[in-house]
Amino acid sequence: MKKDLNLNVEAIYLTHQSELRFHLTRIVDCPDIAADLVQESFIIFFREAKRQTIDHPRGFLFRIAKNLAYDHIKHRKITENYQQTKDQALLPSSEFPSAEKLASIDERLAAITRILDDLPLRTREIFILNRVYGMTYVETAKELNISDSAVEKHMAKALLHCRKQFKIQQLDSDH
Repeated sequence: MKKDLNLNVEAIYLTHQSELRFHLTRIVDCPDIAADLVQESFIIFFREAKRQTIDHPRGFLFRIAKNLAYDHIKHRKITENYQQTKDQALLPSSEFPSAEKLASIDERLAAITRILDDLPLRTREIFILNRVYGMTYVETAKELNISDSAVEKHMAKALLHCRKQFKIQQLDSDH
């Protein structure tokens, strides 16, 4: 049984690794990072294949890879923002936001993160692709292999959710 699993995973690797690397290179915009993410994806895939039956290996593998790529991009953006903040620390204090302003920004970012975490995974993914990465609805639909109207419906749901949550937070802060 274990030998069959190893052969099956190896076959899946040989079948999909170049397609997956190409796909990830488009997302992270770096072939070396994409290659690392492909390897990590297969490690996770293999670990999960030992624990559960995977009915749709290609889809499961691509989902793992996309999640890793988006995590990498989020980490890269955080690192870039941190570097910018560090660089701004070299500016005269009159040009640098106060500690109170930075704390306020951190609070708002944490609130936005909590609001987005309440969204269903697919809706959150679509919202982030559109609003954070600047993809159009058409590009998002193509990336996720769904219809344009599905993207529109998910975005409407996400925006409505965000508006409601912001109104609730506004009411809470007023009291």
